[in-house]
Amino acid sequence: MIEYFFPYWGPFLFKSKIDLNQINELNKICIKKESFNTKLAGHIKEEYLIDSVKYQKIVMPQLKTFQEGYLNFYNKPCGNLRTVNAWVNYMKAGEYNPPHVHGGCDFSSVIYIDVPKEIKKEVLEHKATSHGPGTIEFFYGESIKHINSWYSHLPEKGDMFIFPSTLRHFVSPFKSKKVTRISIAANFVIE
Repeated sequence: MIEYFFPYWGPFLFKSKIDLNQINELNKICIKKESFNTKLAGHIKEEYLIDSVKYQKIVMPQLKTFQEGYLNFYNKPCGNLRTVNAWVNYMKAGEYNPPHVHGGCDFSSVIYIDVPKEIKKEVLEHKATSHGPGTIEFFYGESIKHINSWYSHLPEKGDMFIFPSTLRHFVSPFKSKKVTRISIAANFVIE
């Protein structure tokens, strides 16, 4: 038998779940008060800044687990993360986030608070080669041959991703009327 080894290489895309209690606590801080649209890439009408300190306290278990995963992936610590801003997105039919990265931070995240069943039905009925309505798409190194450069995910309630702020990503629009997909995004710096 020939022995071999391969290094983990590329961006660390962390996926986890938050529990129902965390979802309820996050819902309490999602106040439609301070619009954040002018600072964001999204074509989403309702995007509001939320309390980043309260957000961090609620998701601290996932941030600690991310640090462990980062250490295992890169064999070096990433340091402590501090939330610099967080916002809630109320996405409706036809709205989307174009391909973008996040500036002024080290890592970014998204948590799905509510994903209506109508969007899941759209994906099942989707016939094209793309990954489907309402999915989040991450892509990296697409011009490099022989690597998997694309990750697509149809979110479910409670899903959480943490990723390098320079990892390009986008959100596909959906068509279902009278439904709202709710997500919370946040940016972090290393302290």
